[in-house]
Amino acid sequence: MNTKLFATAALIAAAVSAPAFAQNVGSVGAAVNYTDLNTRLGGADGTSAVLDGSVAIPLQGAWTVTANGDVSISDNDLSDETVASGAVHLTTKIGDTVRVGGFTALSRPSNDTLWAVGAEAQKYLDKVTLTGLVAYGQSNDLDADLYSVRGEARYFVSDNFRLNAGAGWSRIDTNVNADLWDVNAGGEYKFANSGWSTFAKYTHAESKDLAKLNSDAVRVGVRYTFGGSLKDRDRAGADLATASDLFGFGVR
Repeated sequence: MNTKLFATAALIAAAVSAPAFAQNVGSVGAAVNYTDLNTRLGGADGTSAVLDGSVAIPLQGAWTVTANGDVSISDNDLSDETVASGAVHLTTKIGDTVRVGGFTALSRPSNDTLWAVGAEAQKYLDKVTLTGLVAYGQSNDLDADLYSVRGEARYFVSDNFRLNAGAGWSRIDTNVNADLWDVNAGGEYKFANSGWSTFAKYTHAESKDLAKLNSDAVRVGVRYTFGGSLKDRDRAGADLATASDLFGFGVR
């Protein structure tokens, strides 16, 4: 079995055990994802199961290490593979309102090996978190360079009720160059006096260069948060981008 699957499973297991360390904040979750994809060559749809985990670990001073990962299990017309992805972030807070840093990420989609590095920043307002990142990656098997610019806004109706919306541009440079755009919207609600929450997310992606690709995806699931509220999780740096978020070719 792929070693990256074991690595991501170990990451999720570490997140599950993290409540033993009171200063750590993070979550584990499970979801069902439905994707409907169409191109000028035809269309297909499929459902996958997704397990994810994240943990933010404070270091000396204002520095934080965040590790996150997910495993997507599919057996449908779009894919019959198990894909493991993971990322590690190193960030620091400037005062109480800005977080900046960088990350490295690895994923194994479609029998390919995709790695990436990038820079990210967050601005914290009273009830709003603004996030932006830039990323560069390579696909070893496709001999392709990947670029991405992404942004997201999160609005906290309360500390345990979040709404979010984002958009991204991605580019793949190989024998055929292609641009892809995607937009998303979703939310998460954490039940009172409980670590459990429910969440949903809708993502639309399209590319005129990739056979006029047009994709719609919906994800719904449950998540267990340790270390505080949804807003605490966000402000601790535990909700930074995952490897599967980066380039828009996969839907989280």
